[in-house]
Amino acid sequence: MEMMGIGIDMLSILITFVILVGVLLGKRNAMNEYFPILLLMNALVLLADMGTLVFANDNETLELLRISVILQGSFTYISISGFNLYVDKLITRKRGKRPVFRAVPFAICVIMILFWISSLLHGYAFQISNDGVYSQGQLYFFVVLIGCILVIFIFFRILYNQINGVLDVNVCIALYIFIIIPFIVLFPALLCECLSMLYGAITVSYLIMFIAIHVTREQTIVEKKMDDTIMQTDLIISELQPHFIFNSLTNIKYLIKKNPELAVNAMDKFTKYLRRNLDTITDQELITFEEELEHTRTYLWLEQLRFGDLKIEYSIDEDQFLIPPLSLQPVVENAVRHGVTKKIGGGTIKIYVREMEDCYKITVKDDGIGFDSKQLDEEIEAAGIHDIRKRLYEMNKSKLSIASTEGVGTTVTYLIMKEDTEDDSVQG
Repeated sequence: MEMMGIGIDMLSILITFVILVGVLLGKRNAMNEYFPILLLMNALVLLADMGTLVFANDNETLELLRISVILQGSFTYISISGFNLYVDKLITRKRGKRPVFRAVPFAICVIMILFWISSLLHGYAFQISNDGVYSQGQLYFFVVLIGCILVIFIFFRILYNQINGVLDVNVCIALYIFIIIPFIVLFPALLCECLSMLYGAITVSYLIMFIAIHVTREQTIVEKKMDDTIMQTDLIISELQPHFIFNSLTNIKYLIKKNPELAVNAMDKFTKYLRRNLDTITDQELITFEEELEHTRTYLWLEQLRFGDLKIEYSIDEDQFLIPPLSLQPVVENAVRHGVTKKIGGGTIKIYVREMEDCYKITVKDDGIGFDSKQLDEEIEAAGIHDIRKRLYEMNKSKLSIASTEGVGTTVTYLIMKEDTEDDSVQG
């Protein structure tokens, strides 16, 4: 039995470190942020358990046996407390902190660890003879029972938060399996007095958790890509407004007779405008502000064919930073359609870019009709501003704000942060 236990512990340690390497090499998300700590705790428990088997029944290694037994029980309770903290981190990401659910189990674990260590003196939890023979004490099963109660408490924490929609079903299933498998093995392991079976089962549970983390991460990536594609497609569809296409083609039609050279130029720009919008459906990579500004200039040039009283002013200090495609042009289009062209006598749209210490500040300002607060909310929704804000924030927590005064005009301000862009699709 001892050799089998040592073999289980060695295999479990190997599996634990393989999982640990996989987690550390993978990208972080909500489920694996604190997972390496649990794996290290598991490895320490396994090493301690192996020590109780290797150093048993030998009076020359009596002190090493005592240390191994103390560490085995202590690290087991530390692992239980660590698992509760791990679950707590998953929960508090979506709801407020409740310190009592961390403090009480932690306090119980500390008390049980002290009780376990004190058994070296009173022998209530375990006994070690001078010949190196380890045996269970009168209150050994009390120690096991308290550990089981704590794990059951964690189980119902998970269940409660699943029912209330705080934890994802897939995450909960992985956590349930992590708890249930060791429980199934616990009683046979106690009857056989081979805790290596229990720790091996816990390691298998960690392996299942690792697989669940990987699957959840991949699922999150796929869902984000789908959401981005849908959002991008909706944005393109909103940009390809039939009235704009019709009006542009009508203007080009009249220019063919009146000014053929200008008509050819207009057709080239119109084609370029459409191509850029359509390309964005398949290519969602970040682009330079220079590229986005060029696309916006093309749009404004076409609009100026229709509205001769539309004036544009540019003041660009820097244009080589990255932004999501179609994050400027829709805002400018909204300023044209719902601001300046609604004003008698037309107006001016100003596009400024200033480099700040920690960001690039883009300002789109018009002297159109402006909006009251209720109208502004409607315009934000209609112009797809929410989608643009979302894409800017996901890029590197950049921001977009709008201020409008009825009868005065509207100002849209971007703060494009200078931090490196990052892929947020795998963090939870």
